[in-house]
Amino acid sequence: MATLENVKLLETKVDKAVEVVKQLVRKNAELTEENKQLKKKIDAFQNQINELEFAILGYKEDQQHIETGVISALNRLNQVEDSLEVKADLERTSAASVPPDAQHEQPVQRSSNNGEMFHDQGYQGSAAYYPS
Repeated sequence: MATLENVKLLETKVDKAVEVVKQLVRKNAELTEENKQLKKKIDAFQNQINELEFAILGYKEDQQHIETGVISALNRLNQVEDSLEVKADLERTSAASVPPDAQHEQPVQRSSNNGEMFHDQGYQGSAAYYPS
């Protein structure tokens, strides 16, 4: 049969079990609230991720436009450079077809020393001096 001591022991253990259950219920409520807060943060982060992905797409489009513009500008500069080269080539060709006396160059003069050749713009021979 149940003695008074066993009943009191049982009552103590039931009180402890009830207290543990109350603590677990409180902890469950805290964790449920924390879970709600974390879900809100996840939603906020997901919204931020979506905004950043949208911004990245915009930047990629801008980058593509910039790259296209740079390539277009380089192509135009190459065309200008090519046309300037063609113009310079034509000028050189027309200058080469002008007779020598019209080019205003002075004729080459002979030195009296060993038949070496000198020019008014510099040395053209093997001598180590310029004639006076």
